[in-house]
Amino acid sequence: MDETYFLSVQVLAFRLIGFDLWHDNGQNDRPHISFLVIGTMGAFLGPLFFAIQFYITNVSIMSDAMGSLLAIILTLVKYGVFVYYRKDFVQLIYRIRGILEKEIAAWPQAASIVETENRSDQSLSLTYMRCFFAACLFAGIKPIVIMVTTKVRTDLIHLELPHSGVYPWSDQSLLFYVPTYIWNLLASYGAVTMSLAMDTLLFAFTYNVCAVFKIAQHRIRNLQPLKDKPWEELYELVQVLRLHQTGLLIATQLGRSLRPLVFMQFFITALQLCFLGFQLADLFPSPECVYFVFFVSSLLIALFIYSHCGENMKQASVDFATAVYDSNWMDFAPATRRALIVTIMRAQRPCQLKGYFFEPNMATFSAVVRSAISYVMMLRSLNATGQT
Repeated sequence: MDETYFLSVQVLAFRLIGFDLWHDNGQNDRPHISFLVIGTMGAFLGPLFFAIQFYITNVSIMSDAMGSLLAIILTLVKYGVFVYYRKDFVQLIYRIRGILEKEIAAWPQAASIVETENRSDQSLSLTYMRCFFAACLFAGIKPIVIMVTTKVRTDLIHLELPHSGVYPWSDQSLLFYVPTYIWNLLASYGAVTMSLAMDTLLFAFTYNVCAVFKIAQHRIRNLQPLKDKPWEELYELVQVLRLHQTGLLIATQLGRSLRPLVFMQFFITALQLCFLGFQLADLFPSPECVYFVFFVSSLLIALFIYSHCGENMKQASVDFATAVYDSNWMDFAPATRRALIVTIMRAQRPCQLKGYFFEPNMATFSAVVRSAISYVMMLRSLNATGQT
């Protein structure tokens, strides 16, 4: 198995926040980095909360602060899920890698399937990482652009920060502005890196579970009838069914562990799209709207990929029934054919991610985006009413 494409982006993302993904005991962690990143990010909830209270009548500033507040809350949820399930996640990584290596050793054709799925995962995760870090970069550049624009238009200097917040000190004093600006950047870095780490880990799990399902599909399609040795033929079928069952068990474990993450991702992202979409529509086409373009794009990409992963895993699990039908079942012994009937019946029950009361798929993605657009229009109408 080619280690180049197995969890490369995920390991890097976790190292950026001080965690070693290969060990569950924290022996190679860098706790000072984790404490700095997560601590500064969590402490930033205070200024954002007070900003929402202070600017409750100003929809524009309040929506900006609310979008940042929701992003940090979601990141803290992801941090909590990782810490709570870290041992299970690390064990699952080694279990999946062991299964895939065993299949490649026994059936060399599986190598191309595993490589294809891991290439897709790494390509998707790398694109996701670039988009999120672009949003983080523009968060740092946004106040500079606003200050330069204000200086050119009014010849006045007004110090701006990446995020709307209310502080117990004056952020217009250069002495306090610089450390406050750095605090804003650290909060953005923490939100981006922790989200990247957990989201890309979910991508890797789903793609590798799909690899297990697809190997089982190819094996049953290539299962050869042995008329002279019916029990050996049935034994070969049982080995394939055990592989498929292993994939189902791993997918079920993933669905159980990641339910709070999937639920919060969709719920909070829907709210973020409302507030940040309002900001984007309100600031367009000014230069500072570029940050919100990247931020909203990263949220949409995250929501789309979650939906895509849920749909992909569901489809890979039910495609096993089609693979059974495409096999040489007509030439199999009677005992083998009877076993295939039960197999098809079970394979028609999809295995999928869940967010408690909904499934992450393209239909859910479409519904969330439509709802967010409706709420953006509502916020714009409220803002227009307040200004008149």
